[in-house]
Amino acid sequence: MSQVSLFERLQTQEPQPSSATRTGNESFSGDIDQPVVAQPTAPIAGPSYNENHHVSAHFHSVPPQGRAFDGGMNPFDVLHEKNADEASVGTDGADRQILPIADMHGNPVHLPGDEQQQEMASLRNIDVDSEKGAPRSVIVAAFESFKYLYSSAVLITSVFMLMAALFSEQTLATTKKGMSPILSFFIFWLMICWLFMIEGGQGCLVGLQPIEKALYSETHPRTLDNISLCQKGNNMSRFIAGRQFLVVLAVYYLNLMFTTVADVDVLGLHSGLQAVFLTSGASLVLVTIMIGQLVAQVNAANCMLDFINNYFMLYCVTYTSLVVEFSGLLHSVYLVEAVFSKITGKPIGPQHSSRTATQNVFFWGRVLFSSLVMCFAAAVTVKAVFEGNTTTGLSSTVAVVLFFVLTCFIGLMEGVQIALFTVVNLSSDELGQHPRASKNCQLTFTGQNLQAFLVGRQICVTTCMFVLAQITTVDIEVGAETNIFGVSDGLQNFFNTGFLGALLTTVGASLGWRIVGYSFPIAFLSNPLINILIHLCLVVERTGLCSASWVLARYHKLVANYQPDTVYLEGAEPHSSEPVSRRDNDIDRLMTIIRFSASLGLLALSILMITASMFTEQTLSTKETGLPPALVFCVFWVLILLLAVMEGGQGCLVGLQPVHKDFYAASHPMAAKITNLVHAGDSMERFIVGRQFLVVLGIFLVNFMTSSVEGANVLSLPDIVNDIFLGTGAALILTTIILGQLTAQVNAACCLLDFTNSYFMLFVTYISLATEFTGILHSAYFFQRAFAKTSGRPIDSIESPRTAAQSLFFWARVLLSTCALSCALAITFSALLTGRTTTLKDTPPAIAFVVLLALMCFVGIMEGIQIALFAVLNLPEDDLKKSSVVYANCQLAFNGQNLQAFLIGRQICVTTCLFVIARITALDVEVGVGDNIFNVPDGVQEFFNTGLLGALVVTIVASLVWRVIASTFPFEFLSNPLVYFMIRLCLLLETSGLCSAAWVFGRWTKLAFRFQPDNVYFEKAAKHGKEPVTRRDKEVDVAIAVIKYCYSVALLIFCVTVVIASIFSEQTKMSEQVHPVFAFFLVAFLLVWIAMMEGGQGCLVGLQPVEKGLYKGSHPVAFKSTRIAHLGDNMERFLVGRQFLVVLAVFVCNMAGAALPGSSVLGLSDTMNSWVVESGVALILMTIVVGQLAAQINAADCMLDFINTHLMVFTTYASLGIEYSGLLHAVYLVQFVFSKLTGIPIESKEAAPNGAQSLFFWVRVSFSLFVLAYSFAVTLSALFNGNTTMWGGIPPSVSVVCFFVLMAAVGLMDGMQIALFAVVNLPEEELFPYHTAKKTCELVFKGTNLQAFLIGRQILVTICMFVVARISTVDIEIGLDDNIFDVPDILQRFFNTGLLGTVITTIFGSLAWRIMASAFPISFLSNPLVYLLVRACLLLDASGVCSSAWLLALIHKQVAGLQPDEFYIGTYMENKGFVDVELPSSESVSDSTSDPDPPSSVESKELSIGIPESIDHVKSIEIAV
Repeated sequence: MSQVSLFERLQTQEPQPSSATRTGNESFSGDIDQPVVAQPTAPIAGPSYNENHHVSAHFHSVPPQGRAFDGGMNPFDVLHEKNADEASVGTDGADRQILPIADMHGNPVHLPGDEQQQEMASLRNIDVDSEKGAPRSVIVAAFESFKYLYSSAVLITSVFMLMAALFSEQTLATTKKGMSPILSFFIFWLMICWLFMIEGGQGCLVGLQPIEKALYSETHPRTLDNISLCQKGNNMSRFIAGRQFLVVLAVYYLNLMFTTVADVDVLGLHSGLQAVFLTSGASLVLVTIMIGQLVAQVNAANCMLDFINNYFMLYCVTYTSLVVEFSGLLHSVYLVEAVFSKITGKPIGPQHSSRTATQNVFFWGRVLFSSLVMCFAAAVTVKAVFEGNTTTGLSSTVAVVLFFVLTCFIGLMEGVQIALFTVVNLSSDELGQHPRASKNCQLTFTGQNLQAFLVGRQICVTTCMFVLAQITTVDIEVGAETNIFGVSDGLQNFFNTGFLGALLTTVGASLGWRIVGYSFPIAFLSNPLINILIHLCLVVERTGLCSASWVLARYHKLVANYQPDTVYLEGAEPHSSEPVSRRDNDIDRLMTIIRFSASLGLLALSILMITASMFTEQTLSTKETGLPPALVFCVFWVLILLLAVMEGGQGCLVGLQPVHKDFYAASHPMAAKITNLVHAGDSMERFIVGRQFLVVLGIFLVNFMTSSVEGANVLSLPDIVNDIFLGTGAALILTTIILGQLTAQVNAACCLLDFTNSYFMLFVTYISLATEFTGILHSAYFFQRAFAKTSGRPIDSIESPRTAAQSLFFWARVLLSTCALSCALAITFSALLTGRTTTLKDTPPAIAFVVLLALMCFVGIMEGIQIALFAVLNLPEDDLKKSSVVYANCQLAFNGQNLQAFLIGRQICVTTCLFVIARITALDVEVGVGDNIFNVPDGVQEFFNTGLLGALVVTIVASLVWRVIASTFPFEFLSNPLVYFMIRLCLLLETSGLCSAAWVFGRWTKLAFRFQPDNVYFEKAAKHGKEPVTRRDKEVDVAIAVIKYCYSVALLIFCVTVVIASIFSEQTKMSEQVHPVFAFFLVAFLLVWIAMMEGGQGCLVGLQPVEKGLYKGSHPVAFKSTRIAHLGDNMERFLVGRQFLVVLAVFVCNMAGAALPGSSVLGLSDTMNSWVVESGVALILMTIVVGQLAAQINAADCMLDFINTHLMVFTTYASLGIEYSGLLHAVYLVQFVFSKLTGIPIESKEAAPNGAQSLFFWVRVSFSLFVLAYSFAVTLSALFNGNTTMWGGIPPSVSVVCFFVLMAAVGLMDGMQIALFAVVNLPEEELFPYHTAKKTCELVFKGTNLQAFLIGRQILVTICMFVVARISTVDIEIGLDDNIFDVPDILQRFFNTGLLGTVITTIFGSLAWRIMASAFPISFLSNPLVYLLVRACLLLDASGVCSSAWLLALIHKQVAGLQPDEFYIGTYMENKGFVDVELPSSESVSDSTSDPDPPSSVESKELSIGIPESIDHVKSIEIAV
């Protein structure tokens, strides 16, 4: 029987994705998350470690896993991650799991089953089944993620501030108790851990009572000890009583020890922030609740066996709780219990055996003792509170009131829980007799309210306990103040511990009220305050303040390797790191987004700081060698590019070894040339050796060229930021790892052919082979042969034996390399020990030397671990078990996705160390100033200073030699105990997500360079496009989308704030001349009106084919608009008038909201004021997002609801009125001219006009022409005289040119839209003769580009309109400047309104271009500028600058209750044939989307001003979702 390897077992036990969720790319690296190990058609087949194993297998064998010199093993080439976007393993039930609750006697409370839940829910007509796993809206999901995010931020802030106060000795423990910060630190976290175990342990002990002990006695012996102890007699109720006191005592001591002093000041934070978090005690409360309580309860809810399977629970919680109860301190509660038992007639719990007389005496003696202690504690506490001798800073009156109020509040909270679970199984009829109690039960047991109530109750109770602890903890300075009741100093010191207050709180505010709630549950729940308290708990929980506990619980479960009890009790599938519930999915998605975002942010900052240091000449190359910054910049990026090609190229060449060259010789000639060169003889080995040196040399050169000088300061950033990123070299290291290594390896893992098919790779191949040929690295072969002799394993070669001459040449190079290595070591160590390297200043040479040796060993071990792991990859598991250390290391490395994570983390570690080694070993001898090393000539010394010697030493000593050792003795290598910790370190580094940006850039570069997986060429698989193929792709896309949304929303909020600030500080034209309030409401109204016009147009166009009787009753206001707009040619008239109104609204909005020159708001810098405020960017962005895109998104498929408003009726009449006035009739003249030129008739739905109508029409055309001409004359006169609102400093001639250029741009973009939809149904053959038009259509109609183009076009058009408004709005100060053409003042004021510019822009910059595009669509699209504008629109949409529009649209849709039109008329439309069609794509450009018989050529189309009259066209134009 064949033996199974550990790797195979660990990988096969992972749950595999179902066939329904696979992407179909598993066969050959179509998925960067699951490529084969560089073998397109073969499974992983690493070499086995046995007697016949040859060292040469690590140089020449086809399987690459065990190569000694394969230093660039691609971390992404051995992935085993599932590639589908899989469903969760479990169900949402895991989210609703609550910690088992005990009744008054420690028995588990049985929650109602489905029948009882349905019965309870029926009282409020709630469908319980519908709530289980009910779908969420995007906003709800986003809000849940936001709660996790802000709660985690609050928790992290609280922990940091609390620890800062502790270590700066600003807590009571360090100031009053004289405790050292270190001791305080350990005590604090010990208390939190104790509280953690107490809170989770109780539920576990209660919940496991019904479980047969034999099911877990062997797997969980400590759990068995705990359960056996608590189930003896009445020990469970005793445990609960003692445990309750321990919880209160822990809270009291946390408050006593770690409350901060009144004048606390940490981290230089704002005083308000410190008051909120530290002075108020909020940070201590939050840390205690989230880490000390809720996290434990979350995991203990379904991992009970694992949670209490430890000695800490047994001795520190279970035994301690029972001892506390046995002491009799709390026995007074049994007196209360006995009294209420007599009153209600309810028996007191099960008695396993009656007490003897002695036991009774002992019991009642403790009851008496407890009662006396309680009375004394109450007397001491009340006296201290009345006299103001407690730790609270409140007045005695307030303290007394709060004491009683909080005691009652906590008591009510404790009693509510017991009362609710006491009546949980009562019938609805019995409960219905008590309306208030029934109402409270309905509220609590509906949906997930029970869990929310318990979480909120925990938060409220613990918070109140902290406040109560401050009120009841006695604080009398012994020796300075009079002791209470004149007790001794020792007893007073005991009072000051807060022990009495804890005792009083436990009995008086907890256990006593529980007995009341248990004895009179219905009466307790009939208290009107209970409903308020339940609502309070629900509100507290839903604020998400403590949602971070779910995040911590998720990671605590993974770290502690907790498994649900069903795994042990029912043999269920063990949980892995995969999410098992929707909450897990939410948390994992959020953490992924945070990792991507943080990594991208760090990378962007690093690149910015590196570039700034270059151009400010604060790098070693610019400052010390005098190289020009531009040259350094170019060299740096060339080196990064070369590193990327080398890192990715090696994996490609190794992976292509088994593939026959004929498969890709024709499609990838350059790749075939390279592989023919490398795969010949032993050239693969030579390439790897030479490439390794080039990688190290590249890193050394990057360090030499771009390392910052000491004290570098860029971008006015704080010193600490400059020190971290530039001083330590972190920015350089991060950039090199992400862009120069990992990004290339991501794509090279699955796109081997495309990656190597370049001249860059050919250059790298030649130079790698040439480097090896020089013999400078041949000393590595000496070590190879030495270890081959030692191990008795021959070195195989696929070349014929060397001739004598070849052997002589080989050994001569080995001798040369050995001499060069010895010389390099001597020179490097000499310079290092004399302090003449670039190592950090003030570092003693001896320390630097030790650090160098340690780092080279570290790098060597890291290099060797990789080789050794792949050497034992396929060993039988029994062989690995011969060494416990090796087995533990392999278990850790081969488990789940750990191998991939290790390789990524290893890459980060190795590169980081190489940069540090480069600093240590790079010589820094100033030629001509001091003595050269060994008195060599200046030229040689300058060569030494390049760092080449250090690169040689590192390549051989810290890399190749260790690989040979690991390749020869893999088992022994992995027996090193340090290996385990190094693997752990690598896993931790990868988990941190520090370099997660590599996945993002990998996805982008794959799209940019159009890399395709190799199975596209080998197996004719479908090509990859923009759509995500793997789960990782989807994660990247989701993360980028979220980043876009977040920064777009932040930008929108900032812009709205800036505009409002400009208005109310009277720094806009209208707010200055009229009033800020008027200007504000005018801008608000205009935005709403623009939104209605933008969305309403599409609605009216799209509703034309729909029978109006279908919505006349449901949408009467919408019917009014469509009835008038769809009458005759009114639709065309509406479009003309609406276009003018939109432009007019934009012009007026510019007057009311655009900031005046020199404006300054919110204390922003001059640069920010110039870019955002004065330029009008803030107003433009606000108008685009709020006034246009958000409306168009909802209007795309909610047409009826959108226009069912009286504002739309007003807009319709106003548009028709504007058109009727004749102001814009000049556009019809243009329409007639183009109709004559093209021969395309102007069709009309109305009868031919009579003589009077024709006369009236042409009079209006003449009037419009006169207005247009006069508007041009006035506007151009004002422009040439500099009398417009154009920004200052721009010459009039430039303003005129900009005016016409921008209007042409607006016209082009308006015409592009019409032209594109005019040719959407043309057969593709008709576009072939028009190369530019065809290229433009292919670009626009590909994938989702049409939607992206329409969004980008809207942004560009609006920007241009605002700038045109600035340019063309006349600005002449009446009475001071000469009026244009000496017109009267009143007429000049009219000119100043900007109305003339509106007329020009509407006719000349929009409608006329639409007619041209409608008449000559192909010619229009053949303009090369059109293609460039499409690209600009796509780029604008991809930037995500207006992504917030989608969020606003979603909010508006849910708030306004907008429904898709199919909700009202869908069935009828389907029956009539009006069925929605997908957006046209390049594959279906000839599909019909409008008429049943679409025209086959442009000539048969109607000459149009507006948008094509098709529902689907409108939905495309209006940004169909």
